[in-house]
Amino acid sequence: MTHAYRAIGKGSRAVGWLLGLSVQALAVAPLAVASDARTEMEVSQRYEHLDSGFSSWQAQRIDAQHRTATGFTWYGAALRERRYGDWDEGVEAGAALPLGQNWVIQPEVGKTFGASFLPNWYADLRIQRLLSDGWLGHVSLRRTQYEESQVDRLALGGERYWGNWRGAYTLNISDVEGAGTPVGHALALDRYYNDFSFVGIRASIGREEEGLPDGKVFTSSVSSFGVRGRHWLDAHWAVAWDLGWLSQGDIYNRYGIQLGIRRAF
Repeated sequence: MTHAYRAIGKGSRAVGWLLGLSVQALAVAPLAVASDARTEMEVSQRYEHLDSGFSSWQAQRIDAQHRTATGFTWYGAALRERRYGDWDEGVEAGAALPLGQNWVIQPEVGKTFGASFLPNWYADLRIQRLLSDGWLGHVSLRRTQYEESQVDRLALGGERYWGNWRGAYTLNISDVEGAGTPVGHALALDRYYNDFSFVGIRASIGREEEGLPDGKVFTSSVSSFGVRGRHWLDAHWAVAWDLGWLSQGDIYNRYGIQLGIRRAF
């Protein structure tokens, strides 16, 4: 099974809803109140242990984000990941554009160079709407292109902010070329303290499907749980961390840790 799944993972990769443990190092705060311009950069390292005889994975990222005084935000990243003995490298870029007081539109794209297991490219468009009583709704469309397959995903979600807390739910519906239409669910709960510092939990469950070259479909149930946080040491330096577990059905369990150092300017 180890060698068979390694071949699937490097070949016709068509993930309907990938419940990854990694957390984007620099997240854009939704509908943030305009303030002084701020630039942040982060360098992070991730290590993941797989059981069932699989080799470990690792990843490095360099992220940058700039927010203007009017609330416009752009961000980008350079990344490299190692799986199955191979390295993939890529870049990501996006922006969050406020439209009036209640709307934000957020386009994002990513590209991998000589992809072995990561997608060749992806494009995502997210729209957020501020509602009453601390609620926020969002919808996003994403196309992900692999070497021999394509995945289109619709995400529908809602968030609520109250006091120092944030709760969120997202429904993911994917159309996997050569496979089916897997559905996934994701929950998040965060507690903020000391202005920008926070600690939170993540949980998700769903299915992952891949269309194989012989026309068959490989399906597995995937679930994950994680704890993450960011603690600001002072006005300029912060430590980001993430601990998580992911179960890839009967194939393997993945245990990950990610550490990052962030600098604000």
